[in-house]
Amino acid sequence: MRWTVQVVLVLLTCPVSCIADSTTEEDPWPLQHSALGSDVLLRCAVPAEAAGVEWRVNGTSVATALDVLMATEDGLVLPNASLAQEGDYSCHHPASGEALRRIRLRLGLPPGKPAIECWAISYPQTVNCTWSLPADVHLDTEFIATYRHGVWAKGGETECVQPAAGASSCSINDVQLFSITPYVLNITAVNPVGTATSLFHFIVEHIIRPDPPEDLQVSAIPSESKKLLLEWKPPGSWPLPKYFPLKYLIRYTRQGTGSPRTIGPYEQTSFILTGLRPGAIYHVQVAAKDLSDYGEYSAWSPQASGTPWKRR
Repeated sequence: MRWTVQVVLVLLTCPVSCIADSTTEEDPWPLQHSALGSDVLLRCAVPAEAAGVEWRVNGTSVATALDVLMATEDGLVLPNASLAQEGDYSCHHPASGEALRRIRLRLGLPPGKPAIECWAISYPQTVNCTWSLPADVHLDTEFIATYRHGVWAKGGETECVQPAAGASSCSINDVQLFSITPYVLNITAVNPVGTATSLFHFIVEHIIRPDPPEDLQVSAIPSESKKLLLEWKPPGSWPLPKYFPLKYLIRYTRQGTGSPRTIGPYEQTSFILTGLRPGAIYHVQVAAKDLSDYGEYSAWSPQASGTPWKRR
């Protein structure tokens, strides 16, 4: 037997979360977004000749599908809504079973303030920024990214270019070198139940961090049983190595031993390791930093290995 929700003569104020209702006549299951933990109101007008309406969730009567609910003149209330209560809700005429309204309920949390990181990996041309939310909000969240050069910069904010709409990264391409005026990046997270904004201040030269060097090669040197030749390339994302040169640290270790040894920095993109043990395998990595010592070293390059020359 179908269970009919009788109208209770109690008027409840619509909870804040119920305003995020994107219903349309064209969509047979229009979305309603509400906040987790809130009292969610699902509206349905009661026909004039009926004492109430029948509610179903995912095709099943709410009498058997839900443990906690309330009926009001405005509709169905889900107190302290949880993710288990997401689904497709419909209200029906108690006599004919005709569907009076359909609602696809999605629940989630307002976004927290984005955690932002910015690095000039392509100095002096570009600053690249990324961000993330402190916790999962269970709803699709988009991001608006803008920046100013100076806290009180004239002309308003400029778009920080994202690779796709709402992406969690962006690039600033009109970098002003050696300016003591900070940039201010503004990231606003937006989802159907809330917004949050974070600001990130930086001076370009303070956030220089190249990508790791590339194509590291470790080669034996003919007739040299205690040496290895190391060769590498600047990171491909570093656009002008001739005019903005890099310096390099080298980290190497002999297989089977303990802590690695770090030497440098060196300005060239090749180096000969000496004093090595004949026949041993050595593992090598290289890191890069702006020659003027601004910013930080890159992460270490992928490891490359080699063995000094052996007499045959």
